[in-house]
Amino acid sequence: MQYKLMLFLLVLLAFISFSTSRTTAPAGWRPVFQNDVSGHTLSGNKKALLRAVKQGCPIRVAWGERLPDGTTDIEYSTPDFISLVNDSDLVVQFPASAIQTDYMNAHKSFLKTDPPTVWKALMSTDGHYHQFHQNITTGQVTRIMYLRASMLWYAFTGEAPEGRDGDHIPDMAAAGGIVLDSMFRQ
Repeated sequence: MQYKLMLFLLVLLAFISFSTSRTTAPAGWRPVFQNDVSGHTLSGNKKALLRAVKQGCPIRVAWGERLPDGTTDIEYSTPDFISLVNDSDLVVQFPASAIQTDYMNAHKSFLKTDPPTVWKALMSTDGHYHQFHQNITTGQVTRIMYLRASMLWYAFTGEAPEGRDGDHIPDMAAAGGIVLDSMFRQ
């Protein structure tokens, strides 16, 4: 009898332990949606991204490329302005950031100082990417670029996006991940 009671208590303890050990994913940055250079969905769910923005979740955007020699560059930025357009796309603007001297070799990366130049950019879930470079000494815009890019959109959420493995992070260093449509130097 004592053996059966002991066995029953062990089974009950194990059941309680396993049934209460489920935890939600910790709050953090989660990849929610990835578009290609034409705005088509590569992974995730654009509606989940739009819902996260409507709920006030902060977002980040990553984009990158892989050169033919295998060199990669992935950039991340947090927008300071977000437009929800027709409840179907996001258009975001990034704060000014200093231009680096090199993006493919960390040991050669310094801030551009001759002349000191900043980058300002706008990106959209439809794949378009517009940026300009500005000389901060003179205020003159020195380069305007119209591009398309594969973008990975993150949201800071309390749980993993529906139907997704919260640990899966798509490859952002894709060949052709950034496409230059046109560039103008002033």
